[in-house]
Amino acid sequence: MQTFFLAFIAIASGAVGNLLIKLSSKDIPQTLSLDTFGKIFTSPMLLFGILFLVGSFPVYALVLQRLPVSFGFPLVQNLAFVALLVLSFFFLKEQLTFINLLGILLLIVGLFLAGAK
Repeated sequence: MQTFFLAFIAIASGAVGNLLIKLSSKDIPQTLSLDTFGKIFTSPMLLFGILFLVGSFPVYALVLQRLPVSFGFPLVQNLAFVALLVLSFFFLKEQLTFINLLGILLLIVGLFLAGAK
């Protein structure tokens, strides 16, 4: 049970980190310059996004240590993708289509099949 709690932490922190990076991107110019790098390193939201992503890696490593990689990797990566789809629907007002929902269902069914003994 502790392993799945760690997986939840890795999934949530990865999804939140990506969401924060996306949200912060509106404050960063699209041109590549020294000024752009200055804005990147002074954007609190971007720095928190990076912190969440970097913080998810040690937790993810613990999950991979405790589960077979053939199950731990798809568990964390696929569910992080699902979490990001849901977060982007609510916070970024991105569309969640029938095809997206079908894909989510297939990912979850696939995880159950991959984890079956």
